[in-house]
Amino acid sequence: MKKKIILQLIILSVLILTALIFRIKFPSGISAEDAQKQIENSLEANGISEYEKIDLEKYEKQAGVDLSTYISYRFFYQSDDLKIEAFISAPIDLLGKKKSPCLIYNHGGNREYGALENVETTFYAYQFHTICVATNYRGCGSSQGTDAFGGDDVRDVLHLIDLCQKLDYVDKDQINMFGVSRGGMMTYEALREDQRIHKAVVVAGVADCSMSYEERSDMQPLLQELIGGTPKQLPEEYEKRSAIAWADQINTPLLIFHTTGDDKVSIKQVDKLVEQLKKYQKDYEYVTFDSNVHGDLRKTDVEKIRKWLQ
Repeated sequence: MKKKIILQLIILSVLILTALIFRIKFPSGISAEDAQKQIENSLEANGISEYEKIDLEKYEKQAGVDLSTYISYRFFYQSDDLKIEAFISAPIDLLGKKKSPCLIYNHGGNREYGALENVETTFYAYQFHTICVATNYRGCGSSQGTDAFGGDDVRDVLHLIDLCQKLDYVDKDQINMFGVSRGGMMTYEALREDQRIHKAVVVAGVADCSMSYEERSDMQPLLQELIGGTPKQLPEEYEKRSAIAWADQINTPLLIFHTTGDDKVSIKQVDKLVEQLKKYQKDYEYVTFDSNVHGDLRKTDVEKIRKWLQ
């Protein structure tokens, strides 16, 4: 009889412990299970039925950090007539009934090179403690369509803004943007087209596409293919991708980082852009430091971005 009672107590303890594990509450008062339901329900409410939760355990081991308080999903949304791959990650304490800021991350590269995998949005959600959403522009990753390197693919970013504004846990007045390299160019173009972005950060961003063509002989065949020709053949297409040509149309506060020795995107491009931003009295801050690493950020820069986005 005693053994039976002890066994029942052990089973009851295990059941209670299991319930606690799966219903653990975070500072926002929402459990991991409820956070999962909230994200899935919000995606479905916006017509998104193709999604999957990302297992962060292996990334925890790789990075050596605790990601148990984060949640991430891969999903597909519509942009024009194309099915576009995207990702969302969030600290669980930013979910629940309250609305929180959101960061749209624009990646660099082209086609498969630089395409998002499962971890990037989690990385930025962790670094800046924010909800982070990102798109694999058309022609990148598992997205349909053709990469246009700052052409029609900018609409994939704009449609992501539309989605973020409809998510019930996102503060639509605090949707920020973060772009690196080609993603910086995409960010500038999005800011020109859309006034809904609260603040934007650009790291090693392309600001003069024609200059990139001239400086990067290794990129010339690719740019000709993606854009459709050379700067001489299609000056209007290269100008469309060059923020130095229309800096007067950027009205979002900007925080710009660029290293002095960047050999992928020269600092000369950004210096020219900053001259234009200054000329038109735009709200910006320009941070530069000695390094030859493309897209490099120091610990102090990461902290500066985190505080600036708040």
